[in-house]
Amino acid sequence: MGVPQAYAHIKGSEKYPTIKGVISFYAMGGGTVVVTEINGLPRDDSFFAMHIHNGSSCSGNSEDPFTNSGTHLDFTDDEHPFHTGDLPVILSNNGYSWSAVFTDRFRPCQVRGCVVIIHADADDYRTQPSGNSGKKIACGIIR
Repeated sequence: MGVPQAYAHIKGSEKYPTIKGVISFYAMGGGTVVVTEINGLPRDDSFFAMHIHNGSSCSGNSEDPFTNSGTHLDFTDDEHPFHTGDLPVILSNNGYSWSAVFTDRFRPCQVRGCVVIIHADADDYRTQPSGNSGKKIACGIIR
């Protein structure tokens, strides 16, 4: 696939310092292939929600370390799980996750400057506005 057109280095919050990884975005055929590689997830054999948010910062406060990440990126004013930034869950295998998915909801150039959030729980793909996905545990700015 070559060099990604955008990427985000993921880091866990102060409570989850072992989470680290890279999410790469490749332009392909009218959309984007999103490749995720994350280490240090807190639970083995568990699913974690992953969303692109419209904020531009991985900062926050003691209650929400990534509160400045904003809400789910949404170019079309849809409900969850049809926001532009809604992505499939990732699966932890002994704290490690690798996945690749194609989406036609955005191109890499459209998400540069936004953030990727990993949540503590799986996305239920129903509950508004974020799929009952739990606290934000890791974040990365898309460059």
